[in-house]
Amino acid sequence: MTIEPEGPRPPQQKRSEATLARILGAARTLLATRDLDDITVEDIAREAGVSVGALYTRFKGKDELLTHLLDATQREQLGRLEEVLAAERWAGVDLAGRLDWLVETLRASARANPGLIRAVFGRLLSQSAELNAGPAALNARSVALIGGWLLAAPDGVTAPEPEAAAATTTAWLSYSVHMAMLYDFAFPGQDGEAVTRQLRRAALAALRPG
Repeated sequence: MTIEPEGPRPPQQKRSEATLARILGAARTLLATRDLDDITVEDIAREAGVSVGALYTRFKGKDELLTHLLDATQREQLGRLEEVLAAERWAGVDLAGRLDWLVETLRASARANPGLIRAVFGRLLSQSAELNAGPAALNARSVALIGGWLLAAPDGVTAPEPEAAAATTTAWLSYSVHMAMLYDFAFPGQDGEAVTRQLRRAALAALRPG
């Protein structure tokens, strides 16, 4: 069962839609440089140029705002992936080239949205599977899309059970690159950028062993 986020009350007019967009944009802006625990509702309202009361009419607090922001962000990313990974754009690009693009995209995501990604990791680890069902379903769609795109490489995926290998490697690579870029404890004593290059080589070896 997919759990739809509670989210804000549906906007009744364009002005309300614009206010909602400013609130979400403000949260994204603050999460680009700070962690969720270091951001207050007052900070978000100030960044958005709205009153605290206006924010609370749409959200009960930061956690509900994060739910809506995560849902909106995942849907936007899924839409961009469907466009960017269109088959005609990648004709002739081999598996190594596709992994180069994927790893760089994941690194750029970690650099641009560190607070949001850390908030998402914290949420996934602290909430029940039922509450995470919605984000998990959207993530599964993204993993399936990227996995299919890797399978379509002209040199192919030669691992046993290629569909499973592509999906597993996609999920593992996304998690590992973000961990390497955002958490010093994930790979102690190693530079995150260097680790991501090693992860890319490991992903290629997993998809085309031998």
